[in-house]
Amino acid sequence: MDVRVIHRLALMLAVLTGVLVASGNKQNIDKEEQINSGVQLKDIVFVVLSQKNPYHEKRADIFRQDFESQIKELPVDEKPQLVFIHQEFRNVLGAWNVFPLLPTFSKDYANAAWLFVCEEETRLDVHKLLKVLQRFDHTKDLYLGHPLRDQSPTIIHHYAFHDNPSKFAYADWGAGFVLSQPLLAKMGKRWPDKEFKADFTIDPKHELARYILSDAINVTLTPVTEICLVKKSKKCASWYPMMFPDCGPEIPEEDLYVAVKTCAKYHKERIPIVRKTWGKDAKNVEYYSDVEDRTIPTINLGIPNTERGHCGKTMAIIRRLQSHPRISQIPWFIIVDDDTIINLRRLRKLLACYDSKFPIHMGEKYGYMVTKNEHGYTYITGGGGMVFNKEAIDVIVLTHRADCPSNDAPDDMILGRTFKAIGLPLVHSPYFHQARPVDYSQEFLSARTAISFHKHWMNDPIQTYNDLIASDDYMDTLNTAEEEMSKSEIENSEQDITRSDVGDDSVYQKEEL
Repeated sequence: MDVRVIHRLALMLAVLTGVLVASGNKQNIDKEEQINSGVQLKDIVFVVLSQKNPYHEKRADIFRQDFESQIKELPVDEKPQLVFIHQEFRNVLGAWNVFPLLPTFSKDYANAAWLFVCEEETRLDVHKLLKVLQRFDHTKDLYLGHPLRDQSPTIIHHYAFHDNPSKFAYADWGAGFVLSQPLLAKMGKRWPDKEFKADFTIDPKHELARYILSDAINVTLTPVTEICLVKKSKKCASWYPMMFPDCGPEIPEEDLYVAVKTCAKYHKERIPIVRKTWGKDAKNVEYYSDVEDRTIPTINLGIPNTERGHCGKTMAIIRRLQSHPRISQIPWFIIVDDDTIINLRRLRKLLACYDSKFPIHMGEKYGYMVTKNEHGYTYITGGGGMVFNKEAIDVIVLTHRADCPSNDAPDDMILGRTFKAIGLPLVHSPYFHQARPVDYSQEFLSARTAISFHKHWMNDPIQTYNDLIASDDYMDTLNTAEEEMSKSEIENSEQDITRSDVGDDSVYQKEEL
């Protein structure tokens, strides 16, 4: 047979094979879409990790308005369920880390196909999200989201996957994550799981992903491109637009008091760095030590230095703040370590969002024994800075709770236990950080404008501070990135809202951290 004829036959066979393969793939895709086409919005339960505080309740209400505007044309029995944890689960201590809610979710939402969990600042296109989820088989164990990865082993993740941390992907909750009903049922049936150690809650998004990957569950995160962290494409079905809130001008410098905890051995090592960087921007700042040093100057409250905990020193500071004739009239306070690195102007910008008349204890929230039972408590971790207002300070002192079991007890944890006893919910802010920049996913940091980091160890504090203030100019020339609602709608919804609420729901972003 002629060689050219053989080549033609081979070519024709290849083309025919390709057509058949493509046809088969298309049939498989069509079959998959046909299988899932029955899933509708009513089959998705939306859970918002909202917070009990006037400002955050307002933000949750804005989320609700945006969400309901997208489904207003649907019949009542076709509308999806929307759940805010600050309302439905306000008495569940660890609801913010999701773990304690797993059994309830698996039982109450057993007829749902999907559970979508997000934060109050997440934004959605619910109809695009439905089309995305229709591509996946909801009868399988699936965990969907926008992947974050660590570049090096980090203390905040308990040095997990230390040999290659980047191999492990975990969902950014700001973008939202999705659990299929079978996966949710499996998790809910096992929780509280005795095989999974969860004494401390540090980064719940990482810890939940590790549990989902554990031997008992054994499911990895499936990345979904339409679940976006930053909305860079019209294809995004969910995204996280809140780089940093804009509630108007920052509070005046004189309305913020800064207490720095230090000790004699760090007077020459750390305090000069503080004074060279953020300390020079503080109008009201004082340094509390175990010895008096007039060159700084420091204040000695008679509490000896301890190698850890520092509860005695912190409570002595709080008692002084409450009793001092001048200081006690300042509306806002922050207690920091001498190796905390912070942007005070940005902090004052954030505080403009909150009502100083409502007791607040705010920062980066951790938990102790809150995933499996109600006997634990949440606390604001001290390294990133612990924010209080005058009302919160008064509550601690006037209820005779400004004391410690010992001077070296962990101050932040004792405060958390104290506020639990008082009944004051703590406010988590994603802009405070207990660790160094390198300890966080860089993509996570790039979507949020940081206020603070912690530690000089294996870290250049001056460079970290310079990075923190490098983007401050954006606060003077904020550009609207996206209108979540029209200005008139927001003004109408805010007629009965106090100063603690946002006056405009414009979302502001900068391009880089």
